[in-house]
Amino acid sequence: MENQNLLTKPVDGKHYFKAIIRVIKSLNSGSNSFGPVEVLREKIVEAKDKSEVKMILADKYPQFFPNNRVYEKETKDSAQFFYVVIFPLSNWELNQISEGEWRCSHCGQVHENKYVSRPKTNNRVFGDDILFCSSEDDVCYQGYIKEIYKLEEFPDDLNFIKSDSPNYIYKCTEKSSGKCYVGKTRNAPFFRWWNHLSHSQSPFGVYLRQTKLSDWTFEVLEELPANIPEKEIFRIESEYISKFNSIHNGFNSVVSYQRPGLDRSNTLSLDFDNSI
Repeated sequence: MENQNLLTKPVDGKHYFKAIIRVIKSLNSGSNSFGPVEVLREKIVEAKDKSEVKMILADKYPQFFPNNRVYEKETKDSAQFFYVVIFPLSNWELNQISEGEWRCSHCGQVHENKYVSRPKTNNRVFGDDILFCSSEDDVCYQGYIKEIYKLEEFPDDLNFIKSDSPNYIYKCTEKSSGKCYVGKTRNAPFFRWWNHLSHSQSPFGVYLRQTKLSDWTFEVLEELPANIPEKEIFRIESEYISKFNSIHNGFNSVVSYQRPGLDRSNTLSLDFDNSI
């Protein structure tokens, strides 16, 4: 635990700061913005104090601070167009730096640290060790989901599960062919169906989005208590999959199994393209 706060102590009299350069309010009064307009953010500035931070910024960004004047608020100086807000890094931010490099779980890119390059995460589903490159379209996160959930559905959203939430076994049936998909969830069934329709990456989800919603029936086969053992839920789901033959003549890709620790060599798989 001692090394977690290593960077909170000055090194050679230096401290770690972050600085945000903003437009003065008088220049921003005519815009539609409800807050200060941020021009630039320096995530890490190593200096003895705020005065040295301002000297560093004036030298690095002379276009923002004419005559080397760096203000921390708006003044009456007619030559002022920008000001800077300076904060010392918090222990949490410093700890992110001290943790060092991290690697994207999808593309393998190595990043300097979690503070400078904040990872995209989904702790509820993947835990703390699965990290992704951050981007506006979440390329690595979505790519990882597509790869890992080729044959199975995305897990339930734990935000919508309470201690007394029941378990549901449900069935989606294509009216024209009679073929079906059998699944389980602790989310509300309509929420799970929406999951299939909106962003499922499984073969069934991809096929479902190529059809009309009116081509399908959605039903709950069985409601199970909240405290039922998970192994029993998988057993019951597998019985329904077998009953409706939804692997060989339907849209399930594998028999029900429990993550993690799955031995896929013992699961029954199916070439989805030949099943529809």
